[in-house]
Amino acid sequence: MTTLLITGAARGIGHELVLRAVARGDTVFAMVRKQADEARFKPSTGLHVVLMDVSDTGSVERGFTEVDRLLAGRKLDAVINPAAIAPSGSIELTPVAEFEQTLNTNALGSLRIIKAGIPRLRGHGGRLILITSLWGQASGPMLGAYCASKHAIESLVDVARRETLGMNMHVIVIEPGVVKTDMLAGQTGEVEALLARMDASQRSLYGNFYQRYCQLVTGASKSGISAAQCAAGIEQAVFARKPRTRYRVGTDSKIVCWLAWLLPDRWMDGMFSMSVNHKPLK
Repeated sequence: MTTLLITGAARGIGHELVLRAVARGDTVFAMVRKQADEARFKPSTGLHVVLMDVSDTGSVERGFTEVDRLLAGRKLDAVINPAAIAPSGSIELTPVAEFEQTLNTNALGSLRIIKAGIPRLRGHGGRLILITSLWGQASGPMLGAYCASKHAIESLVDVARRETLGMNMHVIVIEPGVVKTDMLAGQTGEVEALLARMDASQRSLYGNFYQRYCQLVTGASKSGISAAQCAAGIEQAVFARKPRTRYRVGTDSKIVCWLAWLLPDRWMDGMFSMSVNHKPLK
């Protein structure tokens, strides 16, 4: 039996990971942001729903303290952090406050989890698993805040892994491609709402760009991997006897990350502009 702490457990990848762990008979600490999120889970032996908001340092500390109490001296085998937000919008038109919120939730949220996880996982081969994205290796238009946060997590993981060498623990990053979750499904409506609020000047500059991005997201919603497929990829890092430092989940992640490493900047610019550009939709 495995003991797992999973953030972002109310929806998407985190929720799928919790359901799979419960089905295996693991002890699972499902970390949720709101009391109302507890209703998303059926009572089950070994399942503990704990309040924790990764965007708040005090909340993270209280959440881990509650997990310590529930463990009653037992060890955590793995901490998995899929909790994230993913707003869309061009850099010019997106408020700085939205960047601050995204970086606080995704990047600093991961930092809070890393700091709390290290002392609870070292010494017994525990696994600290951070979820980034193919956007932690590449940078796509309309995803400035999200890409910046995921790149930051990649760096934090590398630093934490190097600082904990010899401490008998593993620090691992998972880089999924497009995953069909409600977060992805909601992007089209969010971008359409941004379009509706644009003034004439903004629409003349970015209207076509936003429309093309909506078209891209609609296509991705059909072709991406499922949350279950993503969870299965993450579980490789949980259960492998000798886990790798990095797992890329989904064909698109493998391809885009490889191209980002291989191609010159201008070639990558051209590749992205094939789908998202300023030309009117036909």
